[in-house]
Amino acid sequence: MWARKIFRFKGLGNRDWEDAFFPVSVPQSPNTQTTFAMNAYADESGDAGYKFDTGSSRYFVMGVIFPEKPEQTIDRILTLRRTLGRSVTYEFHYRQADERVRDSFFVAVQEEPVKFLAAIIHKPFAPRDFRRLGKLGVYSHALAGIGLRAPFPLNQSKLHLDGSGKQKQFLQSLKSNVRWACRVADRPAQSWGDIRLLKSAHPLIQYADMFTGAVMDAVNHLNSRWLNLVLPQTTLLWHERFEDGEGT
Repeated sequence: MWARKIFRFKGLGNRDWEDAFFPVSVPQSPNTQTTFAMNAYADESGDAGYKFDTGSSRYFVMGVIFPEKPEQTIDRILTLRRTLGRSVTYEFHYRQADERVRDSFFVAVQEEPVKFLAAIIHKPFAPRDFRRLGKLGVYSHALAGIGLRAPFPLNQSKLHLDGSGKQKQFLQSLKSNVRWACRVADRPAQSWGDIRLLKSAHPLIQYADMFTGAVMDAVNHLNSRWLNLVLPQTTLLWHERFEDGEGT
């Protein structure tokens, strides 16, 4: 059974609680019997804009990876970098990688014990009230939606987002929004234990980048060549189309 829930998110700067509300379907009875304490790593593809006629992406993808043996996975990624003859400062990024690098990467990590979850926001269908929440609204919706649909509790998991610099206020608002959404849905255990920033030089952030890029390629260009290589480990591909929204 699915229950209708309403999310409301707090804005940045000096704005108070937003007046914007938007509905989301969430599972009513999750399986919360297993404790799942693990570091997760996430990256996004696409942008938070809605000016589609001037280049805004039609999709926003948030991809999250849960490596069960992170040190082993890091070693495999670093070994691949050496095998490809890249420098120690080389970073794997889906958009910059050619077909050979993509093939090599996904084949190399194919057997790694990793769980993948992704939110695919179909932005043209987003209602007006949601659009005006901007970047914070998209990030909050994606991470809360992933949390509410994950088949395991996340309150013991630390999520690392690709990023650096002074974004303390954004992170605080993001954490608050996700906690609020999970509380409203009577699913507090599905809120991330913590959300932090981690630089793109970290191999597991690069892994999240490659996975997220593969998901975006599949939805934006109908090219599932690389996503198919990790589909057996993919736990969640959530498409948010805002069925009750007023998008165009």
